[in-house]
Amino acid sequence: MNSFLRHHRPVLITLAVSLIVGIVAAGWNAGMLPLPGAEKVPPQAVARTHIQIDAKDPPVVQREVLGQDLQTLIKHGALLSGVMTTEPVIEKIARRADVPPELVSASARTTDLIPQAIAEPAALKRASDAQQVTFPYRFEAQARSTSPIIDIYAVAPTPDEAGRLANATVTGLQDYLDAMAAQQRFPAGELAVLRQLGTAQGRPIQSKSPLIIAVLTFITVAGITAGLLWAVVTLRRRRAGVPPRERPAPRGGGDWPHTTRVLPWMLAVFIALLWFAPFNQIELGVSAPIDLKLDRLVLPFLVIAWLLAFMAGRAFAPQLRWTAIHTAVAVFLGVAFLSVILNARALDSSLELDLPIKQLPLLIFFVSLFVITATGVRRTEVRPFMFYTLLLGVTCAFGVIIEFRFKQNLFFKFADMALPPIFHVDAVDPYETDGLGRRLVRGPADVPLETVTMLSLAFPVALVGLMQSDRWRSRLLYGLAACILVAGMFATYRKSALLAPVSIFVTLAYFRRRELLKLAPLGLVLLIVVSALSPGALGSTISQFTRSDAADVPTVSDRVSDYDAIRPDVLSHLAFGRGWGAYKAYDYRVLDSEILHRLVEMGVIGLLAFLAMPITAVLASRHVIRARDHDNAPMALAGAAGAVSFIVASTLYDVMSFPHAAYIFLYVAGLTAVAIAGPRPAEPAEEQVEPQPEAEAPPQAAEPVLARR
Repeated sequence: MNSFLRHHRPVLITLAVSLIVGIVAAGWNAGMLPLPGAEKVPPQAVARTHIQIDAKDPPVVQREVLGQDLQTLIKHGALLSGVMTTEPVIEKIARRADVPPELVSASARTTDLIPQAIAEPAALKRASDAQQVTFPYRFEAQARSTSPIIDIYAVAPTPDEAGRLANATVTGLQDYLDAMAAQQRFPAGELAVLRQLGTAQGRPIQSKSPLIIAVLTFITVAGITAGLLWAVVTLRRRRAGVPPRERPAPRGGGDWPHTTRVLPWMLAVFIALLWFAPFNQIELGVSAPIDLKLDRLVLPFLVIAWLLAFMAGRAFAPQLRWTAIHTAVAVFLGVAFLSVILNARALDSSLELDLPIKQLPLLIFFVSLFVITATGVRRTEVRPFMFYTLLLGVTCAFGVIIEFRFKQNLFFKFADMALPPIFHVDAVDPYETDGLGRRLVRGPADVPLETVTMLSLAFPVALVGLMQSDRWRSRLLYGLAACILVAGMFATYRKSALLAPVSIFVTLAYFRRRELLKLAPLGLVLLIVVSALSPGALGSTISQFTRSDAADVPTVSDRVSDYDAIRPDVLSHLAFGRGWGAYKAYDYRVLDSEILHRLVEMGVIGLLAFLAMPITAVLASRHVIRARDHDNAPMALAGAAGAVSFIVASTLYDVMSFPHAAYIFLYVAGLTAVAIAGPRPAEPAEEQVEPQPEAEAPPQAAEPVLARR
């Protein structure tokens, strides 16, 4: 017993300290322990009502209304919902509700009916004030997009106050409109008519949020504490000169695909699911706390197989490695959880805590795939898995080309045919277009941009294979694969289809300039084959860069305006953001950039943690790439190029909101981590000349020492 305690003393101390710190932090954050600064989660009540916008009597439901008149009323509703969040209207609503105006907060859902968001002059001030104050009285105005009705949701400490606040939104807005009409001498008879549809009645919230906050805080703080303490133990061992325990690589069962091991085969099946199934549009028809998408039903079986593999003996068990990529992924996961618990009380106060609670499991699924790949795949299996990824990518690209040419999405069609009726598969319109008139060619993904990201993560494997091949047959096959992937990207009509391959070529040129120059003739072949496979797509994509109004189209101007639109949120939550998954894009504003999403949800620290994942994948691969190891250097190079393309995609859309791209990136990052794990290889010189053997000289008599001098 004493020897056991002495041998495992660092582990036991780490666990004990982590548990104690986690329990104390959980009790303090949830207000369950009588600690300094700890406050109980305040009680809350909610109420709702509805405001119908009309132009005259009788009500719109009792008279004939032209379509354009109805649309005008709907736009009036969207406009008035924004007006309700301004300071003058909030003051009048507060007086009607008999509460102090400085304790009232308001928000409005931004709809696509208004081309430009209503700018509140005091938005920045109120956002900065929110950093110190949690408003006990809040209401949200949500204008419907199909009817002239504003839905009002009010929150207050008691049911009576919540009901008064909801009812006061109608009378307060009417007071403001009457005052403005009198001030500007506007005819009162031409004002919009506000009809309240039912009196609001408040009800208390039976919340389990204190327990949820406590559990989430314990998991986060205990996990972060354990990680930091173990890092300190590892550093102390290294400084003391204690070598890490090296375990021989498991060799039982053979290497995939010539193996009897279950884990790599299940991993291969799940990766095929990512490439071919529109799983984010497939849901089990059962009510559950989280969305039961297809991937979240299949991945737990892969996790179980991974856990069972540890029990199969050392010869079959996954190998635990640790690289800089592991550190980057772990830090990102920790910061995501930390951003939620630091804002948990504010999110609960605004009734938004359920948003990150539903999104955190999805993040755990993403990281789980990385862990399973980085531990379950052997170093000798990285090349077969990379080649397998290329085959899946080429097949997916071929399906996208078929969708482009024949307007048939085979991915959705086959999924609907293969799955039982208990699964619901969303239908897609092959003729659907976006605001610029471009067809939505999406493949198995949710949006075309996600399809481009998926194919760009497989594209480096084809180029690296082409550079490394010595036989013409292999070069021809890799070149054809590269052409099909690029044709699939351009078939989506997205500008990222040009930006992603360019970023990959730049990365390969940085590490393999001379080898890449040999592929220059491929450029002409690429243009011909892409034009043949996706006729017209190449020219249409390039014209989006060269047209005279290229900088003024909504896809560009909206992205530019996003930077100014998020300033209030960023300034009020600068360090850790609002919390992972807490930003309701369709309620506020759709941010076409993962960079901005991370900045809003996780702050500056979270943005740096997110960028650290792909950047670390590139930096940690350099020594293997420069060593030019025949087995691992090509795989590390392909992973680094894919990481660069992922960074480019992150600037173009909210990539982590679309699971196909996030899963495949972390899977490729896991393969890259396996390829670079192990002892650091020696880097060869830039120019390495093989020494020529010299002819043996005939033996000569020994020369006197003085003569040699």
